[in-house]
Amino acid sequence: MGRKLEELVESLSIWQTGDYGDVDTPSPRDLAIAELRTMGPQAVRALIERLDGLLVAIAGHRERVATVQAAWTAWYQESDRLSDEHGLGVDLERYRTIPSDSLPQRSVEDTNYRDPYDLKQGIIEALHQLGDRRAAPVLTAALADRACIPAAAQALGDIHSDEAVPALLDAVTLIDHNTNKSIVFDPLLTSLRHYGVSMAQARERFEAETSPQGRVRLMHLMTHLPDDGTGRPSESQIRDSLIFLALDDKDNTSRWQAVESLNEINNSTVERDIFSDWEAPPPADVIRSAIALAAHGKPPGHDRELTSRLRRIRHTAPAARAVEATLTQDSPEPDAEELRLALRLALGVHTSELDDPLRFARALHRLSSHSQVGDSALLALRRTCWDLLFPQMVQDDEARSREARTIFDAIATPHEHTRFASYTASRSFWSKLRQRFRRG
Repeated sequence: MGRKLEELVESLSIWQTGDYGDVDTPSPRDLAIAELRTMGPQAVRALIERLDGLLVAIAGHRERVATVQAAWTAWYQESDRLSDEHGLGVDLERYRTIPSDSLPQRSVEDTNYRDPYDLKQGIIEALHQLGDRRAAPVLTAALADRACIPAAAQALGDIHSDEAVPALLDAVTLIDHNTNKSIVFDPLLTSLRHYGVSMAQARERFEAETSPQGRVRLMHLMTHLPDDGTGRPSESQIRDSLIFLALDDKDNTSRWQAVESLNEINNSTVERDIFSDWEAPPPADVIRSAIALAAHGKPPGHDRELTSRLRRIRHTAPAARAVEATLTQDSPEPDAEELRLALRLALGVHTSELDDPLRFARALHRLSSHSQVGDSALLALRRTCWDLLFPQMVQDDEARSREARTIFDAIATPHEHTRFASYTASRSFWSKLRQRFRRG
């Protein structure tokens, strides 16, 4: 690539004009595209090579970062599990299968990497305006880069590619149709319609998709396509995906959209003020459904993340009620996998949020003799004694106090007896202190 051509390509990243807002003033990008038009096939080859290089570089960067992130995620998940099993403050390193000193680190290059977003957009716009069909393969490849999707989709509406349809359908799974719809989703939809994508093609892609976000987005696409007799999937077919999205504790918008969609599917009449509860967790019934999903490895490939999301909200009131409902269910044959996960979550539940702490303790005691989850139930009961059993044992209701003491006597070790003595001593101290203040 000659120096002049290289300078023109690099100028494509500068889309602003010097006057910022004067639409009649051409930007360096506009001027570069005008000059590239005069250079013929040489310019097209240079643009294709430059864009291809950028796409390869960012794909490599994302793959390396994902590898590092996956290792750290597995380490954190194991830390959570070991903390549940052995308690806080224990040296977990001796129990680990993933030693801390084995964790990979990002390279300096990847840490300092900056996505050349504006340059990619400029090159795609230039290829679009030049209209050379040789650009079709690289424009199709650009659909795998979320930042390039709208511009690449628009370009492929004018520059035909035989490989565009599968790539366009893949691109649907990558973009959020609720955010900047006219800028992000509409260009993609226009291109899909240009290529005559049918309901049958979209339905086939939907059935193959495993990511919750992807399934919901493909479902949305199908609401914009004419029915060719194939039929759209029922809303219940994305229920699992919506439950996963409803547990997203890092994206409030996504969480509330998913909760609202679940309400519609379930014909729920419950109304909540999303503005006052913007950061609140989802309702207890959604969390209970999430426990059932994650316990059985669903959604496929996303169950570990769903378990992590459940663990991060287990201290909340809705999570406490969901765990309580799972463990106190009256089913004669409760699902062992669901019980096992709920018992792990119970270790972090705030017992003050339970509807009936004694009923919860009763359920844990009953489950302690369960052939598959007995050890976990006993661990949960002993670990939560201070907040769960002890307050019940010292209350004025004689029947509840007696039942709580019976459960305690059945499971207590010398350590639990020592803790109870400490609890009653502490309670006595604060009681005397309050009486002194009242007299004063």
